[in-house]
Amino acid sequence: MKKGILSLLLVLLAGLIFFGTMLRFDNKYVSALPGGWGFCVLQEDREAPAFLVDGWEIYPGELLEPEDFSAGRTAERYGYAGENANFSELLGSPYGEVTYRIVLKNEGEEETLSLYLPELLCAGRVYIGGALAGSQGSVEPYEPLVADGVYSFSAAEETEIVIQCANYSHYYSGLYYPPAVGTPAAIARMTAARLAVYGFLCFCPLAAALSSLAVWAARRDRLARRLGLLCLAFSARVCYPFLRALAVPLVRPLYALEDFCGALVLLCAVLIAGELSGAAVRWFHRKLAVPAAAALCGVCVVFPLFVLPFAPAFINGYGILIFVWRLAAGLYLIGLSVRALRSSDPLGRYLLCASGLHGLFAAISVLSVGYFEPIRGAWPDEYGGFLLAAGFAALSARRSMLISQENRRLTLHLQEEVERRTQAMETLLRERRELLGSVIHDLKNPLSAVRGYAELVRTGGVALDQEVASYLDALTERIDAVEERFGALQRFSRGERQTLVRSPISLNDFLRRFYRDNRPDMELGGQSFALELPSEELFAAADEKRLRAALENLCYNAVSFTPEDGSVTLSLTREEGMARIDVRDTGSGIAEENLPHLFEQGFTTRADDGGEGLGLFLVRSVALEHGGSAEASSLPGKGSVFTLRLPLMEE
Repeated sequence: MKKGILSLLLVLLAGLIFFGTMLRFDNKYVSALPGGWGFCVLQEDREAPAFLVDGWEIYPGELLEPEDFSAGRTAERYGYAGENANFSELLGSPYGEVTYRIVLKNEGEEETLSLYLPELLCAGRVYIGGALAGSQGSVEPYEPLVADGVYSFSAAEETEIVIQCANYSHYYSGLYYPPAVGTPAAIARMTAARLAVYGFLCFCPLAAALSSLAVWAARRDRLARRLGLLCLAFSARVCYPFLRALAVPLVRPLYALEDFCGALVLLCAVLIAGELSGAAVRWFHRKLAVPAAAALCGVCVVFPLFVLPFAPAFINGYGILIFVWRLAAGLYLIGLSVRALRSSDPLGRYLLCASGLHGLFAAISVLSVGYFEPIRGAWPDEYGGFLLAAGFAALSARRSMLISQENRRLTLHLQEEVERRTQAMETLLRERRELLGSVIHDLKNPLSAVRGYAELVRTGGVALDQEVASYLDALTERIDAVEERFGALQRFSRGERQTLVRSPISLNDFLRRFYRDNRPDMELGGQSFALELPSEELFAAADEKRLRAALENLCYNAVSFTPEDGSVTLSLTREEGMARIDVRDTGSGIAEENLPHLFEQGFTTRADDGGEGLGLFLVRSVALEHGGSAEASSLPGKGSVFTLRLPLMEE
């Protein structure tokens, strides 16, 4: 908080120094020509523009020409340029007609000078030395045009300047900006410098706007969008000197655009400051500040275009409304900045300085009316808007840097977390392998005992009939298969992967042996087990052990879902250069929503019966290892078909 307040005081001091410099060296009122009631005196230095500020004769309600003053008519009222924003004090209404007159005295040699008349509001005629020098718009009939005018004349001993002005359309009226007098080169340098300043104020925020809007379009960043709109609105707000120089005739729309863009700048500033300070979720921000700022944007369009031209009584009230809102918005922005500082937001200092400078220059702009008007620079409130846009742009850049730093920090921590989790997983897998190895070692001992008892019965001289002998042979084969599985598990526990050993085999012979070996077990529950083979021999390059394991999973899985009077059929066919092995059953079938997930690891439809979801996953793995595929189809209540496809090879 202390650093933020100190930073604010420093930037406010810098702002006051800057304004003091402008007040002394870039102020029309300081460079005014000396004179008295009704006249000004040219100075010897004509290379620096001088301004006709004081001594103007004012004739309210009349459009007078030079001939009207030849009879010695004298003015009843005198004033200075910029004294009144409109005709309300002179005529009781902002609308009407007024004539301004002054005599320019030249105590030196006669020479050619230029009169620079900025933005005569809103239509008028200019007479110099008794002759019509030019016009802006049309007084009769009334056609407004707000433009800058430059008129050359020969400065004699006394040169009369008469300006007629009429306004029936706008809230500014008359000779609000003091005219300048100087050599044509001096006037050209002054206007060029002024356009250069406004070009800087206009195009720098425009570049920031385009950059911010590009960032928003790429990342959909709400803050970037609002900053882009703020800078774009300010650029449109300060482009009016170029429009005046080009004499664009759209008076009402241009002033409405200027007011709307000024209100939009404050709306975007309120939205950005509310988001950064955390006030965006508070009721006073959502229900009062933001709706008020948005409503003023609408007022700045509706009133200049549709209300003020037909109801001039509202003009002064409209000006007061604009002033009060700017003051209230500036104070609110400062309040949001203090809120951000209290929350220790690293962006609060940027927000406070930008808002404080904007508020300072807005206040200076109001307090210096009639005492300050820039010659080559911009108005204080325009500098304040520029500093607000620049401050928010700097704030956005700082926010991006903080986000980048945070992303780097999170990335570093993520890498550390991944390494820690990876180490933990490796430790867990190593412990599981060790446990699995111990369990397998313990299970192999009783399995060896079973094998020994079977051999003892076979060789012990016990009289065995053919059926019992076949059962002993089947038991020995099952023991061999279980030992093979245990071997695979032991290799896994040691971190080894079983090597796929593919060799050419006759699938017909392989399936006959598989059918013969597994038929007794498949029919133990009362189901029938059938084999269907084609007349042609089909060959494939396969690992018999792994292919047998896959088929056992399919067959025993099928028989477990088949009722006692059902059947399981193992078949082999040729299909488009592939060997198709089908396992069909007449069981309960599979629900349609489960079919896409059958071969996923861990998926099972009988978890309550101890299913682990590994059998069909193994089937698909074996099929893929052989360059084939595995799939399933089913009709609920009518059975299922599991298909294993393997690439065929030539005989």
